[in-house]
Amino acid sequence: MAFKFKKAGFTEIPEKDRIPFAQKLAFAMGTNTEWIGSSLVTSTLWMPFFNIGLEISPIVLGIILMIMRAWDAISDPLVGNFSDNARTRWGRRRPFIFLASLTTAALFPFIWNFPESVINGSSWLVQIADYIPFLSDELSNQDKASFVYLTAIGLIYFTSFTCWSMPYYGLQLELTPNYDERTRLTVVMTFVSKILSFFAGWAFVAIVFVGTIAKGDMSSLEGKPQWIQSMVAGIQPMLTSFTGDHLDDKPIVLGMKILCWFFALLLLIFGIMPGLFVKERYYDKEASQQKPESFWKSIKESATCKPLWSLISVSFFLVMGYASIGGLGTYVIIYYVCDGDMLQAGVITGLKGSVLAVTGIALLPFFTWLGEKLDKRKAVIIMLGTCIFGHLLNYFLMTPSMPYLLIIAGFFESTAIGAVWLFLPSMKADVADWDEVDTKRRREGSINAFYSWFIKTSLVVSMGIGGAVLEYSGYDASLDHQAVAVVDKMFHLYLILPAIMWGVALLSIWYYPLSRERAASIRKELEKRRGYV
Repeated sequence: MAFKFKKAGFTEIPEKDRIPFAQKLAFAMGTNTEWIGSSLVTSTLWMPFFNIGLEISPIVLGIILMIMRAWDAISDPLVGNFSDNARTRWGRRRPFIFLASLTTAALFPFIWNFPESVINGSSWLVQIADYIPFLSDELSNQDKASFVYLTAIGLIYFTSFTCWSMPYYGLQLELTPNYDERTRLTVVMTFVSKILSFFAGWAFVAIVFVGTIAKGDMSSLEGKPQWIQSMVAGIQPMLTSFTGDHLDDKPIVLGMKILCWFFALLLLIFGIMPGLFVKERYYDKEASQQKPESFWKSIKESATCKPLWSLISVSFFLVMGYASIGGLGTYVIIYYVCDGDMLQAGVITGLKGSVLAVTGIALLPFFTWLGEKLDKRKAVIIMLGTCIFGHLLNYFLMTPSMPYLLIIAGFFESTAIGAVWLFLPSMKADVADWDEVDTKRRREGSINAFYSWFIKTSLVVSMGIGGAVLEYSGYDASLDHQAVAVVDKMFHLYLILPAIMWGVALLSIWYYPLSRERAASIRKELEKRRGYV
């Protein structure tokens, strides 16, 4: 069996280096928390729900996201350092993961359920907004009240989420000392996230569908089998009862107000599993004996970790490439491809997500082989080139006459981005070993938080770019159909911006210094000094 495994081109992992599969699986469940708790909020639904649904100004929404991400950039290093310095009977990471999964799930519904006074602009929050100097006096009272409410709830929510995510990703870096087993952990994480994304791709259409049914509009069921119509008709009164006096709200708003409770439950289940079932490998033998490190010292040591900067740069521009046009991409599908038909856009998006989930899972063995055959740096270079190629294919394949062709472009783009994110966390664990040689400490929380600071900064800039780009395009949320010139401008901005940014990311990874051979040498040096962990 071992011979066949090696003959296939894969590395054989020593038994002592392997992470038990049950722990891999429990840890991987946390990736679903990341998607629901962050990506669903700030990417998938942010503009469609708050701009199209509630008609909040895109500039206001961009400012709110910038504030929340700026706060993340401050709180991430603080929580990372606090987690590194924690000493409890349960370890450094697990108590944070357990408690923060509870608070994050409890806060989630507040994002989607605005008080009525905020929606109609009669809230006392308007007076608070009047004292904020960078808010325009020309904003409506609804925009002003929404700004204050959503900013306050967002800051509380994402502080809780940071208390989960920083210890979670710090824990990832210390689960194994093996170069290839680290990649295989991320393979399992990617597999689990792809399973969710198979269904998550339909989240948008499911939310709109539930909202449409809750309003009593059954027209979307015409032509469907009778048993489906009967089943939906049976639950329609229950869905309507959840809406209260808000039947005039748009379907996406009603749908999310109903389904946010289901998403909160998933947040709790997925988020708590790593805290319950995953062991901290380095804690008892090494980390528990370390003296606490000051916050500013941890920042200084992270800032002088040279290999980390290569990963920061490639991640910064990779994230900026897709985050800055994430919302715009949804608008392009809705208005350029589907001429304003939100439900059809949701179906295309859902089908695309399902296809990409299946193909992403099918390609995991290939990506694993690629990383073990070439080493991680070369694999990332190849995948970034593929990503740029796939995105530019949209010029030919994103067309209203054949809307489903965009899935082909998405295959190259999305699977390549997924592959890059498969390797980057594994490379970050290699950097933690390099850092230990220099600092003689295990600082996974601080390293991850410092890295995350730049990712959040990228997101801050990206959200600002996203709101400005949407405003620049001339988009008008009050119109069901946008002008041709507006839609064309959206499409070309969507096409060009990511290709430029991903080109910079490709140049950045070229200078990453930790090859397979260098990583093996670092591990040998560490084990000679402090023994095997």
